[in-house]
Amino acid sequence: MIDFILENKEWLFSGAGVTAILVAGGWLFKRSRSIPTAVQPNLTSAVRVALVQAQLPPAKNIQQNSEVANIVNRFNRVLNLMNEKRTYGKYTIAGLAQLMKLHSVGELERVFLGSQEPSFECIDHFCDTFGVNRNWLIEGKSAPFTGLEETHYDPLEYLEEIETLAPNRIYFIRSASEVGEVFLLLKLSDHKYRIVDRVWHISDHVGAGGQSQIFGMYQLILALQKRGLNTTCGGRILPKDKFNDLLSGKVFPGSIIDFPAQENPWWDDFVDVHHKYPISSSYESWYGKGFMAAQSIVRWKLKENSERQGANKSLNSDAPTSDVPVS
Repeated sequence: MIDFILENKEWLFSGAGVTAILVAGGWLFKRSRSIPTAVQPNLTSAVRVALVQAQLPPAKNIQQNSEVANIVNRFNRVLNLMNEKRTYGKYTIAGLAQLMKLHSVGELERVFLGSQEPSFECIDHFCDTFGVNRNWLIEGKSAPFTGLEETHYDPLEYLEEIETLAPNRIYFIRSASEVGEVFLLLKLSDHKYRIVDRVWHISDHVGAGGQSQIFGMYQLILALQKRGLNTTCGGRILPKDKFNDLLSGKVFPGSIIDFPAQENPWWDDFVDVHHKYPISSSYESWYGKGFMAAQSIVRWKLKENSERQGANKSLNSDAPTSDVPVS
């Protein structure tokens, strides 16, 4: 090949020679892209731009319909979900790599392009940084943003975990339904959320166990207020479909939560069980009869506890003292 170039260098570097080389190179490039041996993952727009700029075909080393190809698609799915409804400040591969504190953008970009198989360490780091369900990313099980943590029966039992995680915001998410389903959402950063996959009913659609849970929610909110964490609390009342999408982890929480205009202080109004706030006359029209019934349950629980404490105090005061002299 070198002898050929030396013998024909004048022609190769002439106008005709350069044209011939470009035509041949273009034909070979098109032919390489037409070979159906590589996966064509569902790339995000950001990745497609990168491909055009780099002039490289995607996933040249990963076989179509393979497990790795499916993981590549799910990596791109996460980026799509994180950018859903964002009109500005969209997440990019470079931005994700920076948040992961990687040494270079290329480390993550090659995974998104499908030219490099992600290691389990990379997958774990990605999931931990962005609150992604590891089982979903690897095997497609469950949903992108659901958690696998053990849940608690009583809302008050989450107080210690909330204090440990020290979230930026604590959201009380309520469904706009008669049943009044509620769950907690913790915003750990702009790009990471923790969904508490446990639903409580703040209404009269409960039995004895549900009544204790309503009282537990009341105690949790009061405890957060006592610790000064109520300034980080927020509330949302969502239509049933959005409530379910958020709870199930099908959507990136920020795509629903990051709209301050939707802020609703229902959680703060809920603990006003004795209706001392001037706005208390509007509670029923704002939140429904079920909400009022839940407040009645709390008042009954408070009265029951007060009577029990009074009875215990009376028993202790009436207890006989020991006649044994103290030496």
